[in-house]
Amino acid sequence: MLSSIMEMLSKKKENAPKQSVNSKISFFQWVHTKIGYIFFLILMAVILVLSILLSVSVGIAGGNVNLLIYALLHPHEPSDVGRIMLEMRMPRALAASFTGAAFALGGSVMQGVTGNLLADAGLLGINAGAGFMVALTAVLFPALSLFGTTLAAFIGAALAVAMVYGMGMGKGKASSIRLILSGSAVSAFLTALSQGISLTFGLSKALSFWTAGSLSGITWGSLILTIPWIIGAGTVSLFFSGQLSILALGDESAAGLGINVRALRLMGIAVVLILAGASVSLVGGISFLGLIVPHIARLILGEDYRRLMPASALLGAILLVLADVAARSINAPFDTPVGALVSAIGVPIFLTLAYRKKGRIL
Repeated sequence: MLSSIMEMLSKKKENAPKQSVNSKISFFQWVHTKIGYIFFLILMAVILVLSILLSVSVGIAGGNVNLLIYALLHPHEPSDVGRIMLEMRMPRALAASFTGAAFALGGSVMQGVTGNLLADAGLLGINAGAGFMVALTAVLFPALSLFGTTLAAFIGAALAVAMVYGMGMGKGKASSIRLILSGSAVSAFLTALSQGISLTFGLSKALSFWTAGSLSGITWGSLILTIPWIIGAGTVSLFFSGQLSILALGDESAAGLGINVRALRLMGIAVVLILAGASVSLVGGISFLGLIVPHIARLILGEDYRRLMPASALLGAILLVLADVAARSINAPFDTPVGALVSAIGVPIFLTLAYRKKGRIL
């Protein structure tokens, strides 16, 4: 009797790892189905809404969902806490969701365009270009309005992308390796100029917003100015997501299948410019978000960019909203730069990916 019981227990122990592995495989197989993928997107959307509600409800002044609902239904007679939730926390939470989605989506497009899975929007020098132009305008036009500063940051990002693409052109086409190398060179050059300007004119504290990344001080006006650009560029990127999947087969294979590789790459870079440029002009440079999120989505959903990109947008929005909640709570009542928090998470993941891929990074 005892021996039979021991045999049954040993069989259960042997089957337990197999069952756990099979459950993981069955989950990933289910997510890859059409119904599973739709359910996954709905689940991510629900989590995003809950994250935004959490972000709006958390703060030094207090607050809860009931106060938020009352403030939304009675916008002309909100309480003091309700006014804080509507005028300060809500724009901040929405900015985190839209820019988080934009950075993640831009990283996905950048990885597809360059064929480098360790690429993100910062590879085009967007952060460095925006910071340089902000430093320059702060010296030349110190009384410039917030709208003017945002516009200057966007122009700086566009100039940086133009420099990167111009240097990355070789024999009439831009290769992924040349884009990566030219992006690194342009970023280093513009960062050095920004630091030189900030040290010469004492702007280090003012420029810390662009270098560290922060969601403090977001207003409805700045949000309305940038959100249409993010929505428009994000929508365009979804239309050529299938072509990015074909481009992953290689330039020659993609060209043989009827893809205009140069036009696709140029369109992808333009979309990344708008997504990341608008986001950087609003919240500053937040590194590694465009690197981390596409890999998380890729582990769950596979390499198909038609599924990868919408999931990356939702995951990026969730991650940045929750990171902002954590940044406000770590050293309350002071704000911890959310870019520093995201970088603290992103650096170990970047090193892990680089170690795993070794010679296959480029």
